[in-house]
Amino acid sequence: MSISYDVLGEPGRDNALLASVNTGQSQHRLLFDCGEACLNGVSRADIQTIEVLFFSHFHIDHIAGFDSFFRSNWYRSDGPVRIFGPEGTRRIIHHRMRGYTWNLVGGQTGEVHVTELKGEELHTSRYLACEGFEQERELDQQRFGGLAYRGNGFRVEARALHHGTTSLAYVVREDDRSNIDMEALNNAGWRSGPWLKQVKDSSIPAEQEVAIDGANHKLRDLRERLLVWQPGDSLAYLTDFCLESQQSEDALVEFLKGCKVLICENNFRDADAVLSRNSFHMTSSDVGRLAARVDPERLVLFHVSDRYTEEEWNEQLAEVREQFDRVEFPTRWNLSR
Repeated sequence: MSISYDVLGEPGRDNALLASVNTGQSQHRLLFDCGEACLNGVSRADIQTIEVLFFSHFHIDHIAGFDSFFRSNWYRSDGPVRIFGPEGTRRIIHHRMRGYTWNLVGGQTGEVHVTELKGEELHTSRYLACEGFEQERELDQQRFGGLAYRGNGFRVEARALHHGTTSLAYVVREDDRSNIDMEALNNAGWRSGPWLKQVKDSSIPAEQEVAIDGANHKLRDLRERLLVWQPGDSLAYLTDFCLESQQSEDALVEFLKGCKVLICENNFRDADAVLSRNSFHMTSSDVGRLAARVDPERLVLFHVSDRYTEEEWNEQLAEVREQFDRVEFPTRWNLSR
């Protein structure tokens, strides 16, 4: 996979997701939520390369580890610390940053950019380390069309779900990959050469021409003739939500369409469906039904509750398997299969 991942935290405790997108030229780390102790097993060097921290919502088990993240990143000089979340993210993160004494930060270059999804708009503010993060400066305001973040060779999409409050679901999608159709190349009688890099480089205008064996050809024609496309990898992060209607379920299935890996909460057994509904969570059967409709290559269950024993967690796994069998717990949890 070009997208790898690690579910952070232990079963029955706070969890988070650390995803890495490898484009071949660079690696991009993305953190989804930041519960207590979730970063304990992540090196300081890796924490300092996290490109964006995405919050689903701000219940304490999803933000209690923020201090560990911020302590390693507030002074970064390679670019701003980027944080994304639902409405209220700017206010909450600003309070967290202001909860320390910053009398020794003169001359520091660090800055934090915080973006929140507010209705149908994205609002971004900037905070500076040299000011002790005291001032909020609004940077940008734009319409939200589903895109939370655009990276080099990938994008992160977001969708609001219901958890009594807004809880954001995220999908990381790698850009579609192009390859040269060697059979088409051979049929055309052309030899491989440096010109093929120009064919694959989408940043070069399609009207530009390249020379092949003494003849000029437009890149547009060459791309139509020689390129074959494959969908990139994809990974979804879904936690703390319920599907309150068939319409909301249908919309989520459409949002997750084509996703290869689902990382999804399984907080309640089917026997506790009433408790699940009252706290706006999914039961095992809810998760299995959703996965069966999306049909990913793999479903990974996380965010299980400490109200249950390990045996009962495995019963939840069996309940999900009744509707979708390509399901597992995170490998490093070492739970029975």
